[in-house]
Amino acid sequence: MATILNRYDSIMAMNVCGMIEFAEDPMKMARHLEHHMEDDISKTKREGMELIGEIEKLEDDMSVPNAEALLIAKKAELMKLHEIHVKLQDQLHQITAMKHAIYEAHYRKK
Repeated sequence: MATILNRYDSIMAMNVCGMIEFAEDPMKMARHLEHHMEDDISKTKREGMELIGEIEKLEDDMSVPNAEALLIAKKAELMKLHEIHVKLQDQLHQITAMKHAIYEAHYRKK
């Protein structure tokens, strides 16, 4: 989970569309970012499924010490992961739109 949060923080810190706009090869940059976003989205899905499994185990076995506190923490972590997943999907849609705009602009020139 920490790696996705770190990656997400770095993605949100940079202006993705600005990077594409001023890149030497905008289409290459857009494809590169699109690939990384898709990879991060799949990681958030996988980590979300793992968290759901952990939550279900805790709900089934409340004899674990501090089970209630752990359950609350896991659910909060799942909510944060879901927020990250949604924001990554939004970023991916923006990158895809930029990629299509670059493609259209390139072929209009010809």
